[in-house]
Parts: sequence; C-alpha cells; structure tokens
Amino acid sequence: MGDIDHNRFSKSREQTQRFNNNPESSSTVPKIKVLFRSEEFLVVDKPYDVRIDGDVSKGSTVLSILCDQEPDIPKPLRNVHQLDHSTSGCYCLALTKEAAGLASVAFAQRRVEKNYLAIVRGWMEEDAYTVEQPIAEVPNNRYRMCIGSEDNPGKAAKTEIRVIRRGYFYPMPLQLSSSNSPINVTLINLRPITGRRHQLRLHCQYLGHPIVGDWHYEKQSMDYTDTFLVTNNSEDEAIRILQVESNDPFSELVLENLINN
Repeated sequence: MGDIDHNRFSKSREQTQRFNNNPESSSTVPKIKVLFRSEEFLVVDKPYDVRIDGDVSKGSTVLSILCDQEPDIPKPLRNVHQLDHSTSGCYCLALTKEAAGLASVAFAQRRVEKNYLAIVRGWMEEDAYTVEQPIAEVPNNRYRMCIGSEDNPGKAAKTEIRVIRRGYFYPMPLQLSSSNSPINVTLINLRPITGRRHQLRLHCQYLGHPIVGDWHYEKQSMDYTDTFLVTNNSEDEAIRILQVESNDPFSELVLENLINN
C-alpha cells in the first residue's frame, strides 16, 4: 500500500459531491463534454443528476443544455437509449432519422455493449457474478422497481459483474478525524446483458451490496447524497466500430487502506 495523496483525494471527492436540495441557477448548469461526433451520432459525457429530457421548468436537461451549448447541432436530437437521472457517463444521441433507426434496432437486439462503474456497499466475496433476476414494476409507485415474484413476475434481466477493487470510502467530505468513519466498499464493473429500468441498482441490492448513496435501494441510512454509478464504456460494433469511454471519477474514492490520524 502506498501513501495517499490527501489533497488529490479531497479534490476528487469534491468533484463528485452533489447538492440535490439546492435550486439550479445559471451558474450551476453543467457544461457537457462531447466525446464523439459524426454526421450521424453524437456521444456526450452526461453529468450526474441531470435528466435526459422533459420539462425544463424543473431544471435543465441534457437536450436543453446541448441546444444552448452546441447551436450548430442538427435538430431534433433523437434519444436512442436512456440513462437514469443520477447516472453519469456515455450517452448517445442520433442526429438523423436513419441513424436513430439503426441505433434503436442495435440496442433492441443487444448488439451494443455497455459497461458501468459503481461503488457498492460492503466487500463482495467473489470476484465475478452473473445475476439473472427479473425486474418488475412496483404497483402504485412510479419511482421504484423490484425483483420479480410469482405474483409480479416482471421481465427477464441479466447482469454480469466484475470486481475491480475492494477498499474503504469516506461518505462525508474528507476530514482526518475519528468521527469520520469509513465504510467498506467494492468498486465494480457492471455489464448489463438486458436493459431493464433500474436493473443494475436492483441486481446489486439483490446480492446484498447496494450502490452507495442509492436513495431508493440502499436500506442503510445515509448522511450523503451521492449515487456512485457511471456509464464508463459504450461500444457498438453493429453500426460500425465505435468505442467511446468516459472518465472514471471513482477510482480515487476507493482507498485501499484506512486514513489514520
């Protein structure tokens, strides 16, 4: 174990901290990084806590930000897949009707490989898992999903999980004191074979390792508001050889040894 650069850790932790209760102002509207652009597709690095589209009176969306930030982009921008509000990372938009059709078919036929990074609570015992549990809607609750049951079978879902590193995470801004207790966490790579709503979050919870900061599915009480899930990699060989990656904001947050006074 090497020495920890506390200043670098503090800066990295600050970059991922979110303040959900603060009203949005023009100064807080994030700038969206363009990862790839062609005549047919635009791939951007979606910020966390930003909706893909919808009512802009409730806050800026990826589409509204891009329309202001990149005025020369052909309109309309066409969604071909979804990312949760709290998830950051690679997000693909089609710039033509034909491209949207190709991409939608590729996603529907599971010819697009996506990889996610997440920090989950606890140390996973195994180095790899394959979770095959159906995902179902929760009656009278549009915000949550659940693992399917005999009475509520849902739809088949499959996720492949690989452990990257086990370590410790400080949920509050770094303060080198005994009151700032770390939690055991595991940094993992998730590859969804299917694409059900909340699939990754529920499959992690099913294993007993919910994603840290997941408001709906982490049962433990939390003093933090971060949901540590990011789309790290997206590759589509069906349309053409295209591999796009976003930055990894999590590696420096999972410490391999405890910080002592």
